[in-house]
Amino acid sequence: MSDHVLDCPIGELGSVDGWKQLPISECGEQLVPLGAFSNYPQIATDSIYAGERRSSPYPCEQLRSSMFAVFVREGVAERLVKVAELLPSGHMLLVWDAYRPLAVQQALFNYYVGVLEKNGTSHDQAIVDAQRFVSIPSNDPTKPPPHNTGGAVDLTIIRFSEKDWREMERLTVIVRMPETGENWQQIYAAEMERQQLIREASVPLEMGTVFDGVHPETATRFYEELNPTLLDEKRQKCLINRRLFWNVMVAAGFSNYPEEWWHFDFGNQFDAVRTGRQAIYGAATFSKENEDWETMRRGHYFGSVAIAERRHPAEAVNKLGEVNMHEYYPFVRDITMRTGHLKHTVHPQGAAI
Repeated sequence: MSDHVLDCPIGELGSVDGWKQLPISECGEQLVPLGAFSNYPQIATDSIYAGERRSSPYPCEQLRSSMFAVFVREGVAERLVKVAELLPSGHMLLVWDAYRPLAVQQALFNYYVGVLEKNGTSHDQAIVDAQRFVSIPSNDPTKPPPHNTGGAVDLTIIRFSEKDWREMERLTVIVRMPETGENWQQIYAAEMERQQLIREASVPLEMGTVFDGVHPETATRFYEELNPTLLDEKRQKCLINRRLFWNVMVAAGFSNYPEEWWHFDFGNQFDAVRTGRQAIYGAATFSKENEDWETMRRGHYFGSVAIAERRHPAEAVNKLGEVNMHEYYPFVRDITMRTGHLKHTVHPQGAAI
């Protein structure tokens, strides 16, 4: 896409009124993981509701069903790859949240309702107001919450210096090599180095608010509709960044939720009501393969954290979830200590309301 196309004004986004009444023609696509160790390494992830980084503003004890792996429908993953290809050099997508089990949806909804009530809103009104930002949980197959379908993604764009981007490209070539008994250590080390670059060397594009902020500025077209005389240098930059974001996402087939610049959909009822397309994603099925992947990612996370915090090696080895991990522990320990603590990040991630 040309620079001119990437800077096109954000168009009208459409209402989501009546989305629950639209029919769903389920296509049966599976959920697939994004990010580290997956088939989609060009998409960075940070599971914010699981508290993967220390900058997550959410109380993890309220969102215990959250996952460290980020899953989307396969068609969504392929479209995110297209977005990654459309981004200017040195830029990358960072996904905070995508598929949510209903338990996470309920925990998040309860959290919003609770905060609103503490601020003086009545319980009934809090339930209504919370739905502006979190769909009310439902196990009705005719109206699943958008994130429960695997067709909704909350994300942003991060950028790297020219030097760091060259290193990222070099490492990505390695992690995409077919894994063999001879090269798995090279691939593992490269992936851990990539994750360090994402955590410590990337910078989120300025979009005007943090993720999950609750202010007028979170509306996607806020800067488009602002009086031009109020567009100072910072706001002008936010306008340009949001245009870039919206244009590449729409070019890949996504539609945006007007209340949240970070929320895009494809294939679910939220998308269908705004675009006129058929809804092809109902509530997603979390497969045994998905469970195994989440077990691996969770085990790797806690094992790596244990190593980084210099806890007893046996604790880390057991949590890594590998039968023969004791044979590889010195290698894994050395890579982990060199690439840093997985909880550390320079990113300002979000703000609980």
